[in-house]
Amino acid sequence: MQYDIFSVGDNVADYYPAQKKIYAGGGAYNTAVNARRLGKKSAYYGTFGTDDLAKFLYEVLRKEKVAYPINDIREGRNAVSIIKKEGGESRVEKIDKGIYKGLKIGGAALELIKNSKIVHSNVYSYFEDYLKKIKLSTKISFDFSHFRNLEYIEEIIKLVDIAFFSRPEKEEDPEELINWAFELGPEVVVLTQGSDGAVMKYDDKIVNKEAQSKNIVDTLGAGDAFIAGFLSTYLDFKDYEEAFAGAVRNAAKNCGINGSLGVSKTIEREIKIYRDYHQEYL
Repeated sequence: MQYDIFSVGDNVADYYPAQKKIYAGGGAYNTAVNARRLGKKSAYYGTFGTDDLAKFLYEVLRKEKVAYPINDIREGRNAVSIIKKEGGESRVEKIDKGIYKGLKIGGAALELIKNSKIVHSNVYSYFEDYLKKIKLSTKISFDFSHFRNLEYIEEIIKLVDIAFFSRPEKEEDPEELINWAFELGPEVVVLTQGSDGAVMKYDDKIVNKEAQSKNIVDTLGAGDAFIAGFLSTYLDFKDYEEAFAGAVRNAAKNCGINGSLGVSKTIEREIKIYRDYHQEYL
């Protein structure tokens, strides 16, 4: 079996306290679901717990017809985040990874993953140690998000073909970042900047695009929708400028729904954060 896009990493139940609802989320998980909605044969691998949050996320994955060919279900709490929403802007306040603290991928499973056309992961997913093992077999997409540990980026980006970054909380020069990252080896580097649009570099060419979002309901998950749109359109046209345009369109569409994927469940019990990992990535 060959998948178009195999997304490896985090699945998270995003809790909106004001709504008393959990939404299906998590960067790698969102990318897999979005790619499937865009008509791609997508697969997901990540660790699920055994609580009610995990069951909800697993059921959404099944309903969305995203393949989950490598089962990893561990006894315990699933990853959960607390989301603060102000108007259309949402941000993660806290995240507890629960049982999801690492990946253990066997040889047969890795063979299945690397047989895909594109393998996608991110800075939150503990997939770094496996990148060298799949580098020559597939195209690798990686989301560095707003993480700016330069030593980490220098080590990982040389293994990556398509590198994504999102705007950090502190100021930086966008072109300076993508020029620096591009020189480290990827085919293309993309920086998303929310309402300020996005910038891409490939073949020593820099391209800017404005954001298309007008009626914003919720920004959570827009970056993952952007990535899924980019990868899916690239598979269709094998052209990075077409991919860039497709990414912007899909991100704008995603801003018109609540939560990362628009799929929620009311939950009455209290959501507890036993250990907040969010600060590690700021």
